[in-house]
Amino acid sequence: MKPQNGISISIVRRTILFFALALLHFSLAFAQEKKDVQIHFENDSVAVEKGSTFTNFLVIENKSSEEITIQNIIPEEKYPGLLFYPKNDFTLGAGQSKNLPVKLIANVDFMKLRSNEIKFKVSYTTPTITNTESASFFVGKDENKNIAIYTATYENFINPAVPESSILLIVENQGYSKRTVKIDLQSIPDGLEMMPKQQTVSLEGLEKQTVEIKIRVRQQNTLYPEFNINAIATDLLDNKIVGSNTLYLVILSHNRQIARGNEAVSGSNFAEFSYNENSSGFNYLQLRGNTAFRVTENLKSRFNMGADYYLEDGRYNLYDTWLELERKNTVLRVGNVNSNDYDYPVFGRGGKISTKFGENNQIEILALENNYNLYGTYFKQTEGSTMVGAKYGFGNAKSFNGKLSYIFDHDPHFNVDTQVANAVTSFLINDKNTIRTEVGLSHEKGLSNRDENAGALMGANYEGKIGKWDVQSVNSFATKSYAGIKRGSFLSNQRIGRQFSDSQRAFIQYQNSQTDPEFLSFQSAPIQPGNTANLRYYFNSTEVLGTGYQFSLKNWNFLLAPKVERQKTANFYTSQELFSYRLETNVSATFGAHGLNWTAEYSYSKAKNRDDWFNSLKTTLSYRYKSFSLNGTAQWNATSVFDLNSYYNTDRNFANYNVYASYNFQMMNNNLTGSFSAGTSYSELYKNLNSNVSGNLEYKISPSWSTTGYFNFSGYKSTADYASSGSYYQFRVGIKKYFAAATALGNHKVTFQLFEDKNFDGLLEAGESVLANEIVKLDNYVAMTDKNGKVVFQNVPEGMYTLKVNESAGARLMMDPAIMVNNNINRKVGLVKNIRVSGKLTEIKQAYDVLETDVTGIVVYAKSEDGKIYTAVVNQKNEFEFFLKDGQYDLYIENDKYSYTKPIQTIKVTKEGFSETVVFEYKKKDTTIKVKKF
Repeated sequence: MKPQNGISISIVRRTILFFALALLHFSLAFAQEKKDVQIHFENDSVAVEKGSTFTNFLVIENKSSEEITIQNIIPEEKYPGLLFYPKNDFTLGAGQSKNLPVKLIANVDFMKLRSNEIKFKVSYTTPTITNTESASFFVGKDENKNIAIYTATYENFINPAVPESSILLIVENQGYSKRTVKIDLQSIPDGLEMMPKQQTVSLEGLEKQTVEIKIRVRQQNTLYPEFNINAIATDLLDNKIVGSNTLYLVILSHNRQIARGNEAVSGSNFAEFSYNENSSGFNYLQLRGNTAFRVTENLKSRFNMGADYYLEDGRYNLYDTWLELERKNTVLRVGNVNSNDYDYPVFGRGGKISTKFGENNQIEILALENNYNLYGTYFKQTEGSTMVGAKYGFGNAKSFNGKLSYIFDHDPHFNVDTQVANAVTSFLINDKNTIRTEVGLSHEKGLSNRDENAGALMGANYEGKIGKWDVQSVNSFATKSYAGIKRGSFLSNQRIGRQFSDSQRAFIQYQNSQTDPEFLSFQSAPIQPGNTANLRYYFNSTEVLGTGYQFSLKNWNFLLAPKVERQKTANFYTSQELFSYRLETNVSATFGAHGLNWTAEYSYSKAKNRDDWFNSLKTTLSYRYKSFSLNGTAQWNATSVFDLNSYYNTDRNFANYNVYASYNFQMMNNNLTGSFSAGTSYSELYKNLNSNVSGNLEYKISPSWSTTGYFNFSGYKSTADYASSGSYYQFRVGIKKYFAAATALGNHKVTFQLFEDKNFDGLLEAGESVLANEIVKLDNYVAMTDKNGKVVFQNVPEGMYTLKVNESAGARLMMDPAIMVNNNINRKVGLVKNIRVSGKLTEIKQAYDVLETDVTGIVVYAKSEDGKIYTAVVNQKNEFEFFLKDGQYDLYIENDKYSYTKPIQTIKVTKEGFSETVVFEYKKKDTTIKVKKF
């Protein structure tokens, strides 16, 4: 048995040794093959900013013992902003390496690329194989990933006498990547019905979309307060909150009667005069505009104006009109004033002054009367709330900042005094972790009934990333009597996400939000126990536990998100509760200029005090092609607790439909710009049918003059009992003048007029032409001359600058290019066109020599008689060129890679030009072709 065991063990040992040696041989061979040719980028990642150019070097290392030939270097896709990459074939000797530049510019289209990976394919051949490898690097984009939600005006006015009003909500993607977001709206205080309360919007990079929100005031409100709408944007890819804002609304009443168009004064440095006609009879002339100008060297001013003149009775309104004066770090504003970060609606007519000190500190003080109009005769001027406030901002721009604010409001209409103090701080732990805290205190006192309330607010938010995990925690609590915007609210939003790969992620989320405010009694009547007519009460809450999984397949993105949700709402008149099991899905795809997005939410729900469960579905389909978009929404049965408040009978089955299309266009070399939109909606729940068509146009007559136009047509039809219908139209035609931007304080205005100085005397004389459409650079400031040869740099800080003009055409300045800017400059600049001298490099080959050479990048020098040296670089076509003034030059090459038959050549350049082509002949060094004869 021993011999047998010995033989078997020996065989096993030899077998193991054989396989070990074989495995080692193959692994070494594989490693050697892998190391023969290494292709990679010098930097694995590059940080980029919009508008900047950047270069990364493609490194090719030939570590083999044989020569290789690089045949093709091809980008994986047609990258926008790709300025240069090597295209010529070349050889790489044994042991040699080469760094090849790849240059790009981070233009808008580049920043919008869906993938941050830039990939190139490199094909090469050796005497034995042909192979293709890939090399890539990643770009880190400096971008704002927030979603901004706002309206065109600071205040939005709602008419309670009409069946419903509407506001235009602007949703803006401030990042470069395509986003699909859900917009949730909440009325504070309760009392507004908003349709839809939830909207899904797909946005391309940097895109803005306008969403129309229908608003109805519930009839049980006898007094019309100033409402707020909380708008929250949630990214559907990971259910992360990416933006929020508070929108201010004013319900029109006897002392709040403003007939406004759909637009506020927007834009800068313009004046527009227009005629507006409305089917309601409010026909008026309108003057809008603003401008900035220098009062003195150290005092700058800005003026904004909005005025309406009503044709029928000769009355007028002056609104959104203000004057700002700025000196150094101090700004004074008088007229219409608004401000934010007070945790309280602050707008009206009065004054505001703010000053900056230190690196990031600022103090603001304001006093105003809460009245939208600055002055007018069309409406009676009534007394509004009197407000005084102060705000202090502090910290630094990187790791820590915050603000403290205080507001006092005396409201003679409600006869209440209110005080609100608020503090917010933000800590940046590192580039991946941020903490934000907020505290607030308030006090309000009724001046008639002498009742009073004190309140407080606390909040803490955290957002961070740990490896492939990201965490978001948003928390705030305000007591019932807190007088700020978040009165009686509680919000807890906890989300944990996990990134599995570039195309797969999952998250789990818990959200609990509620609003349960408490108000002082109406001071118009004494407090009576048990009488609720003198009180206000409402309650809303939503509690959600959900999870989601998102993945991508090529151009398609998918999201599946099941959740459990409980919603409650209550007031003095009614209360509702809805419990739902929901499944939300989202599918989106992009094919070139085409985009498709589909969102659906199925719910299985049960209302409070009802035994039966019911099904509901809400779905939205959006299609986009370039600047055209088409959106459709359908809803079957109740999807939120607010729908339960609107039933006209006990049948909960209903259907709502909405179709909306929009088109933004730029035509005729961008001289004609505008937008067009049309939509219709039918609501079986609210028993109405609505339609709307609107458009906005601007046509540039000249660079500083435009004609403008706007039209809007809306139709309304009620399908309920005692149905009513109506229509509304509005149009505007106007003319618009643009002004040049003013120069900021501490800066200067620099003006140049370029001309061709034919007699070299530096003076613009008869017969000498101005140079239009020429590029002028003043260090980093770049502009183009107009038809008169003029260019203006408006905001140039003091300092020394270098003037460069028309380098590509070879013109030279007749003045010192060093410009000292310490005051305004207006100077004529004469240029003399230089003479173009061209040349090329030609190889002298021996017979049977088939090896190609590469002279791209070799520097050619031109030395003038006074010793000045000019340089030119050989391009990929083996050519070079100089732009030289008249005189004698020595052209030469200092490069020992090849041997040149005539490395130095002397040429004479005259004013008549230089028509010859300078040729440098070269040949390979130490290369002999041996031919064997048979």
